[in-house]
Amino acid sequence: MATSKSAQRQHWLLVFLVFLVALGVLTLVVQIASLPGDQVTGSARLRRAVGQRRSNRSDELQQQEPAADDVSDEDRLHLSLLHERCVSDTDAALPWQFGSPGHQSPHATASNSELVMHENDTDLLQQLKQCPDVDVFLPSHLHGNGYCEDAVAYAKYLQSRLLPLWALQVKMYDPELGREVDYFDLCPKTPMIFFNHYWDDVPSLPRWPQDKPIYLMPNIEMIELTPAFYWRVDAVLCKTHICFDRVTKWYEQEGNPRHAEVFYTKHTSSDQAQFARKRLGEQAIAPKDFAEVKFLHTPGTSIWKGTRAVLDCWTSTKGLPPLDVYIGESAYNYMMPPQFQKRLNVSRSPVNIHLGMVERSEFTKITAEAAFLMCPSRSEGYGHYINQARASGAVVVTTDAAPMNELIPSREVGVLVQARHQKDDRMLLGGKYKGEHGLKNVNGLLASFSSYQLCQTVLAMVKSTTPEQRKAMGANARRQYHEDTKVFAQAMQELREFARNGG
Repeated sequence: MATSKSAQRQHWLLVFLVFLVALGVLTLVVQIASLPGDQVTGSARLRRAVGQRRSNRSDELQQQEPAADDVSDEDRLHLSLLHERCVSDTDAALPWQFGSPGHQSPHATASNSELVMHENDTDLLQQLKQCPDVDVFLPSHLHGNGYCEDAVAYAKYLQSRLLPLWALQVKMYDPELGREVDYFDLCPKTPMIFFNHYWDDVPSLPRWPQDKPIYLMPNIEMIELTPAFYWRVDAVLCKTHICFDRVTKWYEQEGNPRHAEVFYTKHTSSDQAQFARKRLGEQAIAPKDFAEVKFLHTPGTSIWKGTRAVLDCWTSTKGLPPLDVYIGESAYNYMMPPQFQKRLNVSRSPVNIHLGMVERSEFTKITAEAAFLMCPSRSEGYGHYINQARASGAVVVTTDAAPMNELIPSREVGVLVQARHQKDDRMLLGGKYKGEHGLKNVNGLLASFSSYQLCQTVLAMVKSTTPEQRKAMGANARRQYHEDTKVFAQAMQELREFARNGG
C-alpha cells in the first residue's frame, strides 16, 4: 500500500514537472512572437539586420578579445596608403590593388605604383576594361581628406577603383574592335557610386547608358541634397543609422519610384596612428599619457566641429587641462572675430592655437600620441576624425547626438556632452525643410550644446576617472573601430552581390 502511494506521488510529481517545462516553452514562444517586427521585407530586412547586429555592444566590450579580432596591420596600412595617394594625386584613376597586402614595402610605401592610371598611359584600355562590381566616381576637385577617406574605404572593400571625369570621357583605340571606345563601352552596366551632390552632371552625359545603376552615398545634413537626387538613384549607402532611418522614412513618405534599396553599411577610416608608427617607426612615437590630461582638437577646415564652444569654454573657465587646437586659418577667421584674441591672451585655462594645415606626417604623429581628443561636432556625415581617434585608442569627447553618439555610444567608450537637437530649414531630412517634400515629424540634424555644459563634462571626467579607467575607455573605443570596420567589410561584400544580381 505504501509502495503504491509512493508511486502515485512520483507520477504526479513527474506530471507537474512536465507541466512546468511545457509552460516555460510556451512562455518563450509567446515572447518571441511578440517581439516588434520589421516593417521592411525580404532582402532589405536582411541587409538592415547585418548592419545592426553589432551596433549596440557597449555593455559587452570588456568581454571582447583584445587583439585576435583586430583588422590586420596590412589591411589598415592599405587604407592609409590609398588615402595618401588619393589626396596627393588628384587627377589619377586609383585602383584598389595599390598598396594592398603583399605590395607594401618595409618603409610603409606601396610597391606597385605602376597600377595607378593617368590619361596618357599606353595601357589605359587594358586597365579600364577590367570592370569591378561597382565603380566609384571621384572628381579631381573632391580629393580632400574627408572624401578620400570615404572613397578609399569603398575602393578597398568593394575591390573597386576611383575614377575622375577624364576616365569616363577619354577615347581609346581598341584593336580587337577596330574602333575607338570609351568607359561607357567597356563598363555599360557597372553601378557607379556618387558622393552627395557631387555628380558633375555625369549621369546626364549623352554617353551615359540608360540602365547603368546609380548608387548614392549621402551625408544627410548636406543642404545641397534635394529630392531629385534621392529619386534618381537605385541604391543609397548609409554610413550611419540615422541616415538609414531618415532616408527609409523619407521614401515611405514621399515615394520611391526607382525602388531604391537603402543599405546601412556602417563605415571606416584609415588608422592614422598606425600609419605614423609604420612610416616613422615606433621609437618616434611617444606613448599616450592617460595620467596627465591634455586635449587635442583638430577641426581642420570645418566650421562644424564645435570649435567656438570649445574656445569659449577654455577661455572662460579655470582648472581645465591644456588644449591644442589645429585649425585652418580661413575656418578660424570665419568663426572667431578679431577681438577674440584678447580673450585668448587672458584665457583662464591654457589654450594653444595652431593656424594653418599641418604636414601629413606631423599630423599622424600628433594623432598617434594624443590620449584625449576633443570632438564635439555639431553635425557629421560620418565622423572620420572621431573614428581615427577611436582607432588610435584615445579618450574621445563628443556630443550626445547622432551620428556622433553612434561612434561613441556610451561612457565605457568615451565621454558624451549633453546636446539638444536643432533644426535647419535647408536640410531635406531635418524636420523643418522650407521647400517641398521635406521629411516631417523628426528631430533636427544639428547638435546644439553650451560651452558651460562642455566645461562641466570635461571637469567631471578629469575628477571622476583614474588613468587606468581612461586607458580602458580608449581601448574600448579602439575595439569598436575594429568591429565597425569588419561590419563594413561584410556589408561591401553583400553590396557586390547585390550589384552582380543587377541591383
